[in-house]
Amino acid sequence: MSSRNDQQLDTQSPTIETRVLDAARACLLRSGGRRVTLAEVAREAGVSRPTLYRRWPQLESIIGDVLTRDLLRLIAEVPPAGNDLDSQVTRIVAVAEAIRDDELLSELIKNQPDVLAPYIFARFGSSQRGALQVIEAGIAAGQRAGEMRPGDPAVLAAMVLTLTQAAIQSYAQLAPILGVSWSAELRAVLLGYLAPTARPAALEPAPE
Repeated sequence: MSSRNDQQLDTQSPTIETRVLDAARACLLRSGGRRVTLAEVAREAGVSRPTLYRRWPQLESIIGDVLTRDLLRLIAEVPPAGNDLDSQVTRIVAVAEAIRDDELLSELIKNQPDVLAPYIFARFGSSQRGALQVIEAGIAAGQRAGEMRPGDPAVLAAMVLTLTQAAIQSYAQLAPILGVSWSAELRAVLLGYLAPTARPAALEPAPE
């Protein structure tokens, strides 16, 4: 049976959700990104296990919510970009850097990729959908301004997300080679991919 304190918290669902997700994040950091248990999270959050199980019946659901909250927060913290290609790419790279350097996410990427794998390879989650929507909106705005190549914004955004996600995932392995050039190289890739397509030389009017 839930405690009286839990019953009071149940009337404030955002509060209990925040407490549980904060607790899960703390447990993951303390364990170096290794698996934790629902019982550990409940103790850390100061709630009963039945209260926790009603909202998150499996550990994976808590981890997914923690990662989604962190990723969407990092995206929101980067200032909006203008419609020009340069500022749009600058924002994408800034978000990638924030994810790469985040305390929890960097730990998981470097040392516990198996924890992240289900959320990256096995499903297309809320965090990825949120990122895709932001990128797609930026590309559509850039296209209207004549700053980006033509094409379906959803398709272009999906490829930008693929390229950026791959760069983040491989950062730890390739850091000895890329070093401080990581951001500049990612930026160059995205600029090249999104830049307006130049007219092929064969279609140029012949000189008089």
